[in-house]
Amino acid sequence: MQTETQPRVISTGTTFVQPVAHVQPFHVRCSAVENLCARVHHSVSFFFPIRQGADVDQIYADMRDGLRRTIYEQPIIGGVLRTDERGAFSVELQPAPYAGVAFHFSDASKDYSFPSFAELEARGFPFADGDRDGLRELRPDPFPCHEDGEATFVAKITHVRGGIVWVASLSHLITDLAQGREIMLRWAHHTKEITNAKGRALPLPRQYRLPNRDRLIPKVERMLEPEELKEASKSLGAYMFLDPTDPEKLLADIDSIFVKAVLPPNVPAEQATQLMTPTSGIWRFTPAQVNALKEVVKAKAPKGARLSTFDIVTAFVWQRFYLAKRGTSTRSPIPRSAQIVTALNVRGRLNPPLPPNFLGACVDLVRCTLDEDKLLPPTNTSQENMQNIANVAGSLRAFGTQFNEAEYMRLLALSLQTPFCPGLVPKGPIDMLVTDHAMFADGLAADWGGELGRPVALREPYIERETPRGEVIIFPRQPNGDLDVCVSAEEVVLQRLLADGVFQAACDNVFLRHDVVGAFNTLGMSVKARL
Repeated sequence: MQTETQPRVISTGTTFVQPVAHVQPFHVRCSAVENLCARVHHSVSFFFPIRQGADVDQIYADMRDGLRRTIYEQPIIGGVLRTDERGAFSVELQPAPYAGVAFHFSDASKDYSFPSFAELEARGFPFADGDRDGLRELRPDPFPCHEDGEATFVAKITHVRGGIVWVASLSHLITDLAQGREIMLRWAHHTKEITNAKGRALPLPRQYRLPNRDRLIPKVERMLEPEELKEASKSLGAYMFLDPTDPEKLLADIDSIFVKAVLPPNVPAEQATQLMTPTSGIWRFTPAQVNALKEVVKAKAPKGARLSTFDIVTAFVWQRFYLAKRGTSTRSPIPRSAQIVTALNVRGRLNPPLPPNFLGACVDLVRCTLDEDKLLPPTNTSQENMQNIANVAGSLRAFGTQFNEAEYMRLLALSLQTPFCPGLVPKGPIDMLVTDHAMFADGLAADWGGELGRPVALREPYIERETPRGEVIIFPRQPNGDLDVCVSAEEVVLQRLLADGVFQAACDNVFLRHDVVGAFNTLGMSVKARL
């Protein structure tokens, strides 16, 4: 039976939103830390349910005016990236009318080939990358890249039947998570104020002082010569220099940072390519599941040990992830080591400390390295398994004790002396980078006022960037206490996690990346055919 699909009826538009009042132009150099950060725009998405008949044009107008005030407060988000001959970045805020943010809008509410808010919610809000997930409609387009003249920040809202999807993307070259959190909170605050004012004039907000990045830009006299770089590389420890004069070695070094998944022997080439393609998925720990995991792990930990939810969940996910990467359920006959890396906020660890609200990037990559026998039990029994996880969680507590300011500043100085930027990267093999995004909880709880209110879910899609081969993001707790964890790795790794009885007993898979719109239409047509 042949079926007819509804025509796509989508309206789109973009407003270049300028600050609400004059902002003095500036040019600020990104710090050594920021220039070592990934050259990506980190994206966050909120999902807001709205009533049928809500005035979406007014919602957009209020958000636009709220954004104008946010740009005035935090003018760096209205700037553009600049790059020098080494590839190091800075930010320029141009004079009016060139300072501002592209704020995109799309109305897909009349496109019945696109899932409604309720349908997205039923599928776990499966926004993974705005490309292979079929949800390109939700992402800003065009999307900035990290080239000279590209925007530091871009945003979009999409109206779907029954809701609004908000996406904001901020360059990692100007901050860690701090500025992103501040944008969420202040944009929500100003939008609510605009909505409540109903046209009344509001006083200008206080403009944030631009963070002084000088502390994180060590003074260096000159670039290092190749022989000096070779000598310096002997004392890099957990880092390595990238050599632009040897392209093959450079690519091999980058490729060696993350552990590659192990495939079974004799897998056909085409299937192997698919299985080794990086993808992502989300698993959910309900409050009951978190408490059950904490209870059994703490019972195995030494008396008096202080283990956080982050320690316990990370230890558990790391163990199951390690096994899934290698396609085994037991220890290797050859002793191996395992390591993970996390970004440690070091604002308060510097001497003198930087203020907690310093909005530039201020992190150090620290790692936890363990012998395989510390991570895996001799046999895969539940009791032994939880004992190992308790031991690993205890090791993770030591993450924050590894910071050495003198070594940190030495590495930052070396990063400024390489012939190109970034010339310094973590040394592998790393199982996974794990990041705790609990600080976004305030953004998830923020009230945008009017018909928007508070979002019900948060996602962090990998828009216009490669999905990592080993990353775990621990999201903030949802209002009902659920804890979502995003896992990114090769497809075969996620398939193995789905088949891992220990993992599936402790948490529930919400979704794996897939073509959401294609699956929705296939399901819709099959229902129509039955009717």
